[in-house]
Amino acid sequence: MFTPLFTDGVWNTTFVIDLKDYCSFIRKTNKGRILSNSGGFQSTDLNLSDYQLQPLINHIQSEASFFSQVYNIKNSSFVMDNMWININGYKDYNIPHTHTQCVFSGVYYVQSPKDCGVLSFNRGYKPVMGYDWNLNVTSFNSHNAVSWFLPCEKHKCYIFPSYLEHCVEPNLNKEEERISISFNLVQSWEIIYSRVERSQGTIESTLKTK
Repeated sequence: MFTPLFTDGVWNTTFVIDLKDYCSFIRKTNKGRILSNSGGFQSTDLNLSDYQLQPLINHIQSEASFFSQVYNIKNSSFVMDNMWININGYKDYNIPHTHTQCVFSGVYYVQSPKDCGVLSFNRGYKPVMGYDWNLNVTSFNSHNAVSWFLPCEKHKCYIFPSYLEHCVEPNLNKEEERISISFNLVQSWEIIYSRVERSQGTIESTLKTK
């Protein structure tokens, strides 16, 4: 008899809002940073009070509360901790990484042209499993897959546990950029501590790169 052990998953929704002009404005006025991005542009943390972001923030916070019920989390009230923009041109990508000091993380796709890459989630024991379990399986599923791929679709929003290692594969579209907004969510009582840490110059700790 098969006994299932651990189960992880991704919450996905669709939310239609046009933030392309907002992202373009941020790129022109923001110095940017290098954390998970290889090439392309990654902004510093956005101003969560910007009116353009409010509909998206409200949607994400609401969906996170539903998602938290899967995990039987007692306090299901989640608030946005920080957000940033990723703009990836031809062959730009985001390296494998996890997020720390938050419960849920996620990404919203503002623009995703054809052949712009996929969002990839990796098992924590991928190096061992990828070597020893290089088997002749008939098809991949949640039991035998080393990585799981989700499409980068315009207006698609993915929310996932922050400990899941993930990356975004290279944008192979030579003409158009992939534009997304990434984010971290915390329970409402955690928000004070998280923002104090970043105000003290520890912003890099919100995203752990490998």
